[in-house]
Amino acid sequence: MTTAAIEFREVTKVYRQRWRGLEVPALTKASFSVGPGEVCAFLGPNGAGKTTSINLLMGFFFADFGEIRVMGYPPGDIRAKAQIGFLPENFAFYKYLNAERLLRFHYALAGGQAAAAEPLIADLLAKVKLTEYRKLKIGKYSRGMVQRVGLAQALLKDPQLLVLDEPTSGLDPTGRKDVRELISGLKAAGKSIFLSSHLLSEVEQVCDRVIIISKGRVVESGKMEELLGNSDRVEILVTSLPEEMRVRVTEWGGSVAAGEHGVSVVVDLGHKREFAEAVWAAGHDVLRIRPLRGSLEELYLKTVGNESGVA
Repeated sequence: MTTAAIEFREVTKVYRQRWRGLEVPALTKASFSVGPGEVCAFLGPNGAGKTTSINLLMGFFFADFGEIRVMGYPPGDIRAKAQIGFLPENFAFYKYLNAERLLRFHYALAGGQAAAAEPLIADLLAKVKLTEYRKLKIGKYSRGMVQRVGLAQALLKDPQLLVLDEPTSGLDPTGRKDVRELISGLKAAGKSIFLSSHLLSEVEQVCDRVIIISKGRVVESGKMEELLGNSDRVEILVTSLPEEMRVRVTEWGGSVAAGEHGVSVVVDLGHKREFAEAVWAAGHDVLRIRPLRGSLEELYLKTVGNESGVA
C-alpha cells in the first residue's frame, strides 16, 4: 500500500486563552490526504485554519484530537523532517549574508556535507534565476528576489515533500511563471507539493488536487479535473445565428461570440436541447457541443461564498 505524503484524520485544534476563559476552534475534525507525487492546493479564506494545519503537519505544535501522518511518520519525527522542504508565508533571512552564504548555512543546518554544497547551491541559484545576484547581500534584494532565495532554501537536501505557503508572494508575472515551471519540474520528478495560495488562477495551472477549508472544516476535497469538470454550462458552435436566437440567448443569461469557424454560444445545460433544436429548425447547423470546464475561482466562491476572516 502506497504511503500518503500527508494525512489528516479527524484533526481538531482549539486555541485557549485560559485567563480569559476563551476557546477559539481553529480546526474541527479535519480529514484529508495528499498522495505521493501530487501537487495539492490548500485553499481557504483568511482565518480558515490553513496556517494552523501547516504548523501541525510541520510539528511546530500538536493537535488536541485526531491523527496526522507526514511521509508515514508523526509530525516532528526526524524521519519526516528529513524529507520536507518548507517555505513559510512570512520568513526572514540574515540580511548581511549573500545568497551563497545563506544557502551554505542552511545546508549545514540540515546536516549536509560541505563538499557537496557548492555544486548544489550553484544549481539551485540557477533554477531560481539568482546566479548573477549570488554575491549581493540579502538586505539589498527586492521582495521577489527574497522569495526566490526562499524557494532555493526549501529545495536544499532534495526533499520528497515541499510545503509552500504563498510561494509566488511578491513575484511579478515572469517570476510567477518561473515558479510554475519549477513546480511542474518537481512534479515530474515525483515530488509531493502542498501549496497554499490566494492566486487561484496560478494554482489551477499547476495543481492536480484541491482542498478547500472554511471555518476550520474541510468543505471540498478531490482531484482538480473531477471538481472542475462538472460545469453547468455548455458551448455550442453553430454556422450562423438568427437575430431572434441571439435575443433568446441573452434572455437566458448566455453569451454569443462570432469566430473564424462559426458562432460560439454559451448557455446553461437546461437550455442546450431547446437551443440546438431551434437552430436546426431555422436551417442552420450545429458544429459542436462541448461541456465547459469550471474554473477554480468559481468552485471556490461557490464553496465559501464571500466569507472572510482575520489573518
